[in-house]
Amino acid sequence: MARTPDPKKAYLELHGGTWRVTVSVPVPVRRALGATKLVHNLGTDSLREANVLKRKHVERFKRRIAEAMEAVGRPGVDDMKIAVEFSKVAEELKRNGSAEDWQEFQEAVYERHAEIRWKDARWVRVEDPEEGPNEVEEALPEQTEKAMLFSAISHGRATPVDLMHEDYRKQLFVKDRTRADDARALRFLQEWCKRERIPATLQEIDVRRAHAFADALVEMTGLHHVTLNKYIGRLSGYWQWMVPRTAAVSGNVFANVRLKGPKEKHDQKERPFKDSELADLLRGPAPPKLRDLMLIGALTGARLDAIVDLKVRDTAYNCFLFKPQKQEASARYVPIHADLAELVARRTAGKQPEDDLFPEWPPVKKADSMRERSFKASNRFTEYRRSVGVDEVVPGKRRSLVNFHSFRRWFSSRMEQAGVPGEMISAIVGHKRSSITLDVYSEGPHMRAARRAIAKLKLPPLDGSPIRDEMTLRPRAHPR
Repeated sequence: MARTPDPKKAYLELHGGTWRVTVSVPVPVRRALGATKLVHNLGTDSLREANVLKRKHVERFKRRIAEAMEAVGRPGVDDMKIAVEFSKVAEELKRNGSAEDWQEFQEAVYERHAEIRWKDARWVRVEDPEEGPNEVEEALPEQTEKAMLFSAISHGRATPVDLMHEDYRKQLFVKDRTRADDARALRFLQEWCKRERIPATLQEIDVRRAHAFADALVEMTGLHHVTLNKYIGRLSGYWQWMVPRTAAVSGNVFANVRLKGPKEKHDQKERPFKDSELADLLRGPAPPKLRDLMLIGALTGARLDAIVDLKVRDTAYNCFLFKPQKQEASARYVPIHADLAELVARRTAGKQPEDDLFPEWPPVKKADSMRERSFKASNRFTEYRRSVGVDEVVPGKRRSLVNFHSFRRWFSSRMEQAGVPGEMISAIVGHKRSSITLDVYSEGPHMRAARRAIAKLKLPPLDGSPIRDEMTLRPRAHPR
């Protein structure tokens, strides 16, 4: 077992009949200081006198060690990362370690434990019943907690919640923005643990605390319950991934954790464009770079980011090849509608296969930006949509009930009205539930059926003639 120091003899050692001050030197700076410990003989055999005299020497030695640490670049090293490395050593020692190995390991852990605990400690005056008034060093409570956590992790009794998170994020096939959601969700959990004085370890987060964390999120962040449920879902995915990979997690504690909020009314859900609204958008004064996006959105059902990311090569075989989005496993082909033939010919003329179809909407230049390439196009479309009077704002909702995604909803609803089977619609728009694969190389029956389906889609009249919008069985509430 590692020795536990007597508080009355902290930093003191009896040597040759007199007391001397001793302060251990951390391993990284032992070579720089030329010693494993710093020593100063106090020249007294009285423990009471030694405790009075030691303080200035302890502080002097600590300053010297701190300067050496700074010189070798030690500041900034994460104590918990060191603890994790120690835990790996502990696992190996459990299998093959000798008693001497364990003694050396425990001494090393204790040395770092003490270094953490006594960081920024203060000197306080106390009354000793036997020896009278004395000054002793008192550790800060938060440093004591950090030191205890360090020892628990080092010995494998605790596992930091973020230990495996980077490995988890690396195997995700999602957008950078979703990866950022994962990081933000874990940060919320760590902040809650800090606020509640709970060690941020996997062993401490059980089902009860997972629910308590969720309940506290609204007050902590002020975000809408739908957004917060997204973050809880990201944590649930992380926990589920860890279950077969570490003994520290026996189950997904976030599996059934959800925040409840007011149920969204039917007339407050985002919806497709009406035919009249679609006509207003396409007849309005939109610049070609925006009008072309809208046309492709309406006649393919593709998401905006997939459209702006198209290359010239992605228009071969009289099909668009859209990159995978959301839960799509792979890229997908969509036949090019006849009404898009002129647009494609114009945008591919004189260009190389690797050229952008929409160079007017370039990628975000900032390397660490989480914004999608379509960010500026989306903002410009919103401004334009509002300028032509196509909008529906509901009090209490941040977004309009119509947006660029309404082209995708319009496409699906009009295909359904044209009698196209749901399985084919899903294959064209890239819904996960479809089992149909559209292959351009063999031009099999599914692709031929997809071309016939796309041909059934008709844009509303754009010549100014009256447009009668389709009636639905559920009328929408009129804005007041």
